[in-house]
Amino acid sequence: MPSIAIVGAGPGMGLAIARTFGSRGYDVALIARNRAKLDDLVGRLTAEGITAAAFPADARDHGALTQALKDAAGQFGGIDVLEHSPAPSMASVNLTSPSQTSPSDVQG
Repeated sequence: MPSIAIVGAGPGMGLAIARTFGSRGYDVALIARNRAKLDDLVGRLTAEGITAAAFPADARDHGALTQALKDAAGQFGGIDVLEHSPAPSMASVNLTSPSQTSPSDVQG
């Protein structure tokens, strides 16, 4: 089976992407910081007949994210699609006008 890893999985866009790919035969690896929220999403997807698993990791922690992706690849025999859209916390966002935005403003 093909698989997708969704980094920054949540109840909005992440769940919608998981449902879209899962309903087309993809195994779904969900990656986000909160284990309880991931387990809820896995339960919802499983109830819909979609194979899904949770891999808790903070996307800002390179080592943890790398390990989560390795674990997901190990469980599903590889990752065919990677979707990466973690939501930044407001503390990590520098609001600037486009003409004043520098690479460091969007680094996170």
